[in-house]
Amino acid sequence: MSEVEEVLDGIYEAVNTGNVALLDKLVAPDYIEHSEGFQGVEPFRQQIITFRAAFPDLHVTIEDLITDGGRFASRTMVTGTHTGDLMGMPATGKRISVQAVDIGRIENGQAKERWGGLDMYTLLTQLGVIPAPQPS
Repeated sequence: MSEVEEVLDGIYEAVNTGNVALLDKLVAPDYIEHSEGFQGVEPFRQQIITFRAAFPDLHVTIEDLITDGGRFASRTMVTGTHTGDLMGMPATGKRISVQAVDIGRIENGQAKERWGGLDMYTLLTQLGVIPAPQPS
């Protein structure tokens, strides 16, 4: 298993289990989350805690992974049941199954930076927050 795969597996274990203490070893102190606009381990940890509060059964599965040295591109499937508040949206009890696409960099066994993210349009559609597109 490559260094990139080991780090990503560890990060997704933290997401899937809620064991955010794993991030201390896996995410660099100067980590940059370009798409979400934050830096560091603590905001990353809080993001996971927030999503797990809304989706206690949150689970991320790597569907595709391309690596080149310490760089990667991935496609993941994010699933869960919306049983808690999410960004002011009360629980709907609905299941989600949403894709995410990420590009990132791993260095010295730690995540250093990432671009990309979750398909929020599909997430909001599945939760019923915005109407699903109708066939023409």
